[in-house]
Amino acid sequence: MRIVLLRHGETDRNATDRFQGQADIPLNDTGVWQAQEVARSLRPGRWGAVYSSTLARAAQTAAYAAGRLGVPHLRVEGLRERDLGALDGQDRAEFARRHPHTMRQLLIDLAYAPPAGESGHAARSRFVAALAGIAEAGRHPAAAPILVVTHGGVLNLLMRALTNTVDAPDVLVGTCAAACVDTAWTPAGRPRAALRWWNVAPHECERPPTPAHPLPFVDLDELITYDFIPKEAKRT
Repeated sequence: MRIVLLRHGETDRNATDRFQGQADIPLNDTGVWQAQEVARSLRPGRWGAVYSSTLARAAQTAAYAAGRLGVPHLRVEGLRERDLGALDGQDRAEFARRHPHTMRQLLIDLAYAPPAGESGHAARSRFVAALAGIAEAGRHPAAAPILVVTHGGVLNLLMRALTNTVDAPDVLVGTCAAACVDTAWTPAGRPRAALRWWNVAPHECERPPTPAHPLPFVDLDELITYDFIPKEAKRT
């Protein structure tokens, strides 16, 4: 089964390059247009369901897609963006200029947590637990792709885990662009995932790769530290 991880459309904070975290910022006019364009690009009958973060920018983006596709739209707390605590609202470029080491920690050091915020371990664990639940809910040999609308920060954490390198690009997936993840199952029946494409238009994920080639799969359970996950976030 394929899970297509779509970053939400643009907000005013995206447009001004400010940290957004779990602040509940809605789409701006450009973001609405992006979400509508994405929805129009997807073909009804090809998709099984649409999931999203509960934050407004992701839920709004997902609603356009679900309406176009005529499939359920399910909101999942665990898909929310990383809590950036005291960084929320700050100018990203200015912060990176003044604190380059801390900015790099934020991107690649899973142990780092911003003041009053969430560590990379914690954010990745709850996000991957939510994805594992979605994969299990949609498990079927002929399952249609699932669209999951989420956020750039948690996508970056997942991408680094699936590519298993600290040398992965520091650039986040663009607004209303997608990462295509193929899922499989361990002998014990647990979900595994492999990154197929990164930063592509979501409709490109409707097609199989040509030519097909083997992918390195990662057991999702290995990316989850359950001590970091609130009990309510373990369920989808």
